[in-house]
Formats: sequence, structure tokens, C-alpha cells
Amino acid sequence: MEALDNIGEISGLLIGFLLTLFIYSFVVKDNPMYRLAVHILVGVSAGFAAVVVARQVLIPIAESALSPEDGFPILLWIVPIILGLILLAKLVPGYEWLGNSSMAILITIGSAVGLVGAIVGTLLPQVIARYDSGLLTFVVAGLTICVLAYFHFTGRLTSTGQVKLPVWHKYVGLAGRFVITIALAGVFAGLFSTTLVLLSERLGFYLDSFTALFTG
Repeated sequence: MEALDNIGEISGLLIGFLLTLFIYSFVVKDNPMYRLAVHILVGVSAGFAAVVVARQVLIPIAESALSPEDGFPILLWIVPIILGLILLAKLVPGYEWLGNSSMAILITIGSAVGLVGAIVGTLLPQVIARYDSGLLTFVVAGLTICVLAYFHFTGRLTSTGQVKLPVWHKYVGLAGRFVITIALAGVFAGLFSTTLVLLSERLGFYLDSFTALFTG
């Protein structure tokens, strides 16, 4: 029994080690080993997400709807259930248009929440938190506004059929793009250093695990 446990542990370590090497092989170039590891990751993640949704969303809704002591909770779920079923129509060829209403509601609500979050959760807290910082307050607020204005895509339709953006967008949008570039560069540098740390940690973990197995 102990031998079987050791075989299972060694197999798990080998599989994990190989998948780790497959993922990091992308550093050289895109290859079938990397794509295999990514497909396994996506498949396992999708399966796990489906189980979580079933256990934490679908089953509780069904139990709540069928529970007589809760009154009529099914009425609260009629609209979400109908919209969800309509959204599934996008998987049926020729009836994809039926799911457009659900997609429109999702995009509208998501855009509204994103806009409110950008103003209330980003712009105002920065101004309030740095109120005593003098000029720095207005610099941070101005850069934030430039970044938000960069995603302004509403323009005027000219006689030639082209969309002409406002004059201020050329300069404000350029400043916003500059700030976004700096931010993404910082994020990329952080991700790169984090990747190196994770690589060394993984290699150390597998080295210690294999050493403990073969020497213990």
C-alpha cells in the first residue's frame, strides 16, 4: 500500500513538473507542449467553474424555489432564468439573435457599473485621499481623467462618412495613452519579476520533493 502511495506521489510530482516545463517553454517560442498545458489548464478551470456554479448557484436556486416555507422565491428568479435561457440561444445556429437582448442587458449593466466604479472608486478617492498634497492632487486627478478620456469613442459623422472625434481628444487622449503605456510597462515588469520568483520557487519545490522521495 505504501509502495502504491509512493508511486502515486511520484507520478503527481512528475506530471506537475512536466506541465510546469511545458508552460515555461513558451519563453522559447509557441509550441505544442505549451498549447497542451494551456488546454489542460483551461479544461480543468472550466470544469471546476461549472461545478462551482452548479453547487453554489443552480442547486441553491432550485432548493429555494422548491421550498414552500420561503413563500414564492421562484418569482425573484423568473427574469434571470428567462434571460439565461435566452442567452443559451446564441449556441444554436440561426437563432443567435435571440441572445442579443441578454447580451445587451449584460453590457449595459456592466458599462454602468464600470463607469460608476471608475468615478466613485478611482477618481474621487484619489482626490479626497490626496487633498492635503497640494499640486500632487490635481496632477493625479488630471492623469486619471486623461486615462478615462482616452476611451471616449463618440464623435461627429462627417460628410465623407468618417467619424471625427473632438479636438480635445487628440491631446487629452495622447496623454492618457502615455499614462496607460507607463502603467502597463510597470505591470509587465512586475509580472516578469513575479514569474522568475515563481519559477525558482517551483524548481526548489520539485527539487526538495524528489530529494525527499528518493532519499527518504
